[in-house]
Amino acid sequence: RPWPNYKSDYRPLIEFAKENKIKVIAANAPRRYVNMVSRNGRNALDGLSPQAKIWLAPLPFPKPSDKYAAKFRSLMGASPESSMGLDNILDSQTLWDATMADSIAKVLASKAGSLVIHVNGSFHSESRLGTVEQLLGYRKKTRAIVVTIKQVNDYKGFDPQSDSGLGDFVILTLAKKTPAN
Repeated sequence: RPWPNYKSDYRPLIEFAKENKIKVIAANAPRRYVNMVSRNGRNALDGLSPQAKIWLAPLPFPKPSDKYAAKFRSLMGASPESSMGLDNILDSQTLWDATMADSIAKVLASKAGSLVIHVNGSFHSESRLGTVEQLLGYRKKTRAIVVTIKQVNDYKGFDPQSDSGLGDFVILTLAKKTPAN
């Protein structure tokens, strides 16, 4: 199933790649396995068949870094309800990042001089966390450049000091106007 924003945000890239005979890979872990970890924990993957496991990063997949876990917990909120099962949800997010990183690492290893442009939601790569840190765990000498797209209501409100570290490059776009704006 494509993301709700597939048509506007991803499809033009896919169509461009097809028209120009550029190889495209699906780097994500299948949702059913991500959901399995979210509901039942990382050990739920142990019972998968060898055929199912080929769609995932090597098991056991790495734990999230402390910095990534702190960012994730901060985003999820501090209420007791939000922390119920939070470790499993964090592990499911980490499986997702690790699988994308493993997919990228395999492409890079397949041919010397390979270049991969990986498109993902900003949480997966912002501040060089998530997928980027997982990739560097699989391929320590890989050069990664992070481009983060940030929606703002007013360009003047962007503060390079407080928003530093979001990526090597930060592209600002105006937030879409809604009736409430």
